[in-house]
Amino acid sequence: MVNQESNPNFSNLCRKDILALDIATHTGFYCLHGHGTWNFTESKRRNNNKQHKDFRDTLINYIVAHGIRHIVAEDVNVNNYFSDMRKLSEFRGILYEVCDSLDLPEPTFINVATLKKWATGNGRATKPDMMRACVEKYNFQPADDNVSDACHLYHYYVRKYRIN
Repeated sequence: MVNQESNPNFSNLCRKDILALDIATHTGFYCLHGHGTWNFTESKRRNNNKQHKDFRDTLINYIVAHGIRHIVAEDVNVNNYFSDMRKLSEFRGILYEVCDSLDLPEPTFINVATLKKWATGNGRATKPDMMRACVEKYNFQPADDNVSDACHLYHYYVRKYRIN
């Protein structure tokens, strides 16, 4: 992880500068400018799908429109679903490229179990557990588990690094 004190991109980093992402085909996002879920599902009926380009363009447009200076995201979780892991890895690579293109520092990735343990006290918490913790901790009703994870990522990062 990047040392914040020695990196000029982190100087005067404020809460409004941070975007939290739960990267997947349905990407949850959370920041002070808004929250929700972006849908990057590919259509099986159309030729020449542009899922990766849509993901890239959406990120760039959102980052530029809101002056985002740092991104925190859930790390790729290695499980039994190879295709899921591959898709998350592809999106992660695109996220790195977007940060490079916009001269942002590398994103900070948070381990899934670490986030769940911090949010609920249980490193194996379920999606409903994580959603319930959003309501209990932040009085925030997430629309789905993607936004819930992004919300926890945001608050975890802000608290860990004491961002004002």
